[in-house]
Formats: sequence, C-alpha cells, structure tokens
Amino acid sequence: MKTRVNLHFLLILLAASLWGTAGIFVRTAGKYGLGEMQLVMLRTLFTALILGIMLIIKDRSLFRIKIRDLWLFAATGLFSIVLFNFCYYKTMSLTSLSVAAVLLYTAPFFVVIMSVFIFKQRLTFKKCAACVTAFVGCCLVTGAFGTGEKLSAAALVFGLLTGLGYSLYTVFGRLLLDREYSSYTITFYTFVFAFLGCLPFTNLKSAASVCVNSPAVVLTAVLMAVLNTVIPYLLYTAGLCGVDASIAPVIAMVEPVVATLIGAAVYGEAITFSGASGIVIVLASVFVLNNKGRVKNAGS
Repeated sequence: MKTRVNLHFLLILLAASLWGTAGIFVRTAGKYGLGEMQLVMLRTLFTALILGIMLIIKDRSLFRIKIRDLWLFAATGLFSIVLFNFCYYKTMSLTSLSVAAVLLYTAPFFVVIMSVFIFKQRLTFKKCAACVTAFVGCCLVTGAFGTGEKLSAAALVFGLLTGLGYSLYTVFGRLLLDREYSSYTITFYTFVFAFLGCLPFTNLKSAASVCVNSPAVVLTAVLMAVLNTVIPYLLYTAGLCGVDASIAPVIAMVEPVVATLIGAAVYGEAITFSGASGIVIVLASVFVLNNKGRVKNAGS
C-alpha cells in the first residue's frame, strides 16, 4: 500500500533539518570570540531585517497586525526565542550538552498536554507512543543514557523551562495562524520582539567590537539568519497549517539526528552504536506520524 506524504509534514521535517545545522554557525562564530547570547542577538537582528525586506517586497500589508494580538507576537518572541535560548545556554552550563539536549526535547510532551486544553485535540495512544519513543531515540542519539551524571535541581528546572520555551512557538504560532496571520507576519514580529528581548542580556559594545575586528562574524550571523532561522521558521510555521500542533514538535525531533550526522561528516565526530540506534528510532517515530493529524479534520 502506497503511503501518501503530507506536504506540511515535509515542511516541518525540512525546517528541523535546517535547525540541525546550528552547530556549524555556533562553532564558527565561537572561533572569533563571539558569545552565545551575542550570536543570538545578531541572529534575531538579521532575521528581523531580512524578513522586513521580504515583506516590503512581497506585500506591505503583511506588516499589519491587530493591537489585541500584539501580546501573542510579543509572547512568541520573548518566550519561545529569548526564554528558550537563555534557559538552554544556562542548562548547558549546569550539566552536560547531551543531558541539556534531552531536556530540550521534553517539548513535545508540553505541546501534547497544552493542545488538549487549548486546541481541543484528542490525546491518542499513537501520539503518546510517538512522543515517548522519539524521546528515547533522542536520549540514545545524544548519549545521555551513558553519562551516569547526577542532575542538579537547578539544571532540571532550567532544562524543563528550555523544553517549555521551545514548545511555546508551536502553541503561539498555531494561535496566530488561527487568527489568519501569514507565516511571514508571524515570523517577522516574533524576531522583532526576540531582538528587543535579547538586548538586556547582551554586551552590545563587545559584540560590535567583534564584528568590526572580524567581518567574517557578520557573514556567519547573516548565513545563520537565512539558513538556520528565516527559512526553517517560515517552513515550520507554514507546516503548522496542516499538522496537529501536538505532532509538529515530534517531527522536529529529527533536529538532533541531523546535528549528529553533521558532527560526523564535518567534524569527524564518531557515531556510536547507541547513537545509530537512536537515529533509527527517531526516524521510525516520525515515519509513523506521517500523514497524521491534519488541522481541519484531525481525526487522530
């Protein structure tokens, strides 16, 4: 029997694959002395500028939003971008990178729970099973099962906040799509507010100095804005139109798989048997969800 592929499913899959390239840009920027939050600030700045130019060229009416919806755009930028990045970097400073990555991928569980109450979506066995198996796969991919590391309360709290922040883009994005905003409008204002939210946490003088002394940093930030932010966020937001909000973040779990494969191909990092097994499990979970849970007639 032939499996019909959901186009919106593919959009989210491609978005997550592009997000998986973040390590290349982070490591490149790090060589020039640019800090993580400085990179986030530049990333959000260039993303907002690029999207603003696109809206001017495409359709200036896309800048229009209703005052009553302003809080949703602000929440999307501040919580799903700034809170997410701040908590993720904090978690990485408190525990290993693998454990931080696993805590990040608690996001689908938050979305599944919130979708039941906010979008009235059904909590099915298939959705829950896909969440659990994909999460186990992520643990294997990152090697978290073999760390034997004791997790502090602070690391756990910030890690869970990372997952919550990551999940909120799906929730707020769907709410804004339901109010008939374009994916361009949603993404633009998300990063405008994200840039403003980054300013209190960023040493602007230091960031400007690095950019002046190392112009390659600016090119890195621009490429990150285009390939790791503008394109994937537009694809993901568009994909939310035709996929259940509770399913989208599970599909996005291919991100650490892509990151692992890039690490092996670009930086010569070894892929263990555990990691390979995790990749297979994550891809199998995503395959099971293919063609499930369209927004309009979500019978799943």
